[in-house]
Amino acid sequence: MKCSQIKELISRYVDDDLGPDEQEAFTLHIRDCADCTKELEEIQAIHTLFASADRFEAPHGFATRVVAHLEEREPSRFWGFLAFHRTLLRAAELVLALVVFMVGIISGNVLMADRTSEKQTILANVHSSFSLDLFQATPPGSVGGAYVSLVGAADER
Repeated sequence: MKCSQIKELISRYVDDDLGPDEQEAFTLHIRDCADCTKELEEIQAIHTLFASADRFEAPHGFATRVVAHLEEREPSRFWGFLAFHRTLLRAAELVLALVVFMVGIISGNVLMADRTSEKQTILANVHSSFSLDLFQATPPGSVGGAYVSLVGAADER
């Protein structure tokens, strides 16, 4: 085995989690390699230190808070992809908004073009209905008409 393979197995060796073949290869390599032996001794010292340390109860909800904190720090690939391309998404939103805006303007113009001639006809009828030519300021039979006929004023039209 190579030193890199042995270094990956050191933790499992300390935990006594190696299979018989792995343990034999590990032991043979450690016997002949001073660097790996030194690293194994350091890890065993750390393991012994932690094994002999006093144990304390974790506060209520500690594990939940740790897991939540880890999830905040390591977003999923999907969210990481979206966060990475946030600028691209903003540009796509802007383009979509512009397309919707332009479609609204174009469809509004098309709809109003059909109604313009109809609207002009209606406006012409309203103007002709309220034209002063149709109104008589002093219709005959009214008080104003009687006054105009007495005074002899002519029609102002």
